Amino acid sequence: MEFQSILKSVSNGLNILHLFTNEKPTWGVTEMANALSLNKSTVSRLVKELVLEGFLEKNGSKYQLGISVLCLSGVVTSHLEIYREAKLTLHSLVNKVEETAHIAVLEDASITYLHKVECNQPVQLLSYIGKNNPATCTSSGKVLLAYQPDWVVTSVVKNGLPKCGPNSITDQNQLMKDLEIIRQNGYSICINELHDEVVSIAAPVRDYSGDVIAAVSIVGPSHRMNEPLFPYYVKEVVKAGKDISEKLGYIDL
Repeated sequence: MEFQSILKSVSNGLNILHLFTNEKPTWGVTEMANALSLNKSTVSRLVKELVLEGFLEKNGSKYQLGISVLCLSGVVTSHLEIYREAKLTLHSLVNKVEETAHIAVLEDASITYLHKVECNQPVQLLSYIGKNNPATCTSSGKVLLAYQPDWVVTSVVKNGLPKCGPNSITDQNQLMKDLEIIRQNGYSICINELHDEVVSIAAPVRDYSGDVIAAVSIVGPSHRMNEPLFPYYVKEVVKAGKDISEKLGYIDL
């Protein structure tokens, strides 16, 4: 019963946020209650919570959307831009290397895939758009961590280093050394770190300011992506990362 009550509160809170539009950007508590056929005291309680979390803010005797909604909007807009600009490059990369390609972003201690283009013989890893994987066990995640401020890496490490594949890095000092090497080289290679007998190679994607905001990667079985081919794969993945970066406005001086 308690779980159902929580779900109902979440649903009502979202319905309140959906009331705010360009045509009607401010609402009073009574107006919200009438529009949603809810008890005024219920709406008042939910509005107070939304204000505390920054999703609503007081505007005179009424309320308007708060800064937290604007922050979420900025994240969505940024992700959509990365997705849009990466699509053609990912298809071109897959055609060249004949392995599956991804574009991913860092979210807390995990990476989230924004787009995926499969090759003709993909590895059955059940990766999909929106899927999360531990950042420290993936080439994309380690590329993204390598270019983050120290406090971000410290926060990730504090949550523990999971062991997903046989070669997952579980020692903090080893991870720090690995990230330093990635910064020096400009790419990351993971062998058997997320899954056994699977290789992934990733390179950074930068925005117009030069910040690393995403990673482009390829993944395939180790019997196909073997070491003699690594230089070719690295060259193509790094090139793809630079291509997407340029589309996002980055100028490599």
